[in-house]
Amino acid sequence: MAKMNLTICDICGDRSKDAHPYTIKNGEAVSVDLCDDDAKPITDLLAKIKSQPVVRRPGRVPVTTIEDIEKSKRK
Repeated sequence: MAKMNLTICDICGDRSKDAHPYTIKNGEAVSVDLCDDDAKPITDLLAKIKSQPVVRRPGRVPVTTIEDIEKSKRK
């Protein structure tokens, strides 16, 4: 017996369009299946983020010593 899996867009439900799984995490993860039309805002946002250069701010990483920790406990 043959089985066929069909993934349908969770927003429009159009069976004629291919849908792809997306997982969005902001505190908790949400998984959805979206067609290309409904996923466009997400893919556009990712493209915009990837096109911007990563700006690293030079600076000193603060180091806390054991003595500093003990002093802050006493306050």
